[in-house]
Amino acid sequence: MDEEIKVNFTRPMLVLKIRDTYKAPYHKNKYITIRRQNAFSMVDLRKHIQQFTENWSSGMYDLQFVLKEGTYMQPAIYSTFCRIDVLNGKVTKIWKLSPYSKKIYPCWQYFTRKPTKKKPAKKKIVKKKPIKKKPVKKKLTKKKVVKKKAIKKKVVSKKK
Repeated sequence: MDEEIKVNFTRPMLVLKIRDTYKAPYHKNKYITIRRQNAFSMVDLRKHIQQFTENWSSGMYDLQFVLKEGTYMQPAIYSTFCRIDVLNGKVTKIWKLSPYSKKIYPCWQYFTRKPTKKKPAKKKIVKKKPIKKKPVKKKLTKKKVVKKKAIKKKVVSKKK
């Protein structure tokens, strides 16, 4: 009975650094705002998160969204949206399955555009076309143009 978890994109998501012994908020409760437009594909999400991770230390991080609002006496309940690996300030991996529960993280439900895999380049066989010889143009010799002198004829009128 897997319940469909509705992700709350309206509130910022909490960033938790995963350590060997416990989860701890990263740098005094760091938050990231992720909108639905940023989660259309894995590449889009990675690029959006990459803007914030430049100064983060290497390691695993959880992005958690508010599952249930808190009250005065009870804190808000968070659920993990995705888990990422950061190496030298760059997002290297977005986890698909939880290592503990083996369930798929909710971010993968929102990926409608799947990343395109680069296909290995195929070598194109180029068929050699026979070379067509261009017809040789005959060389034209310049003809000497002789200018004729215009001779004015005198018109003599006959008088009666």
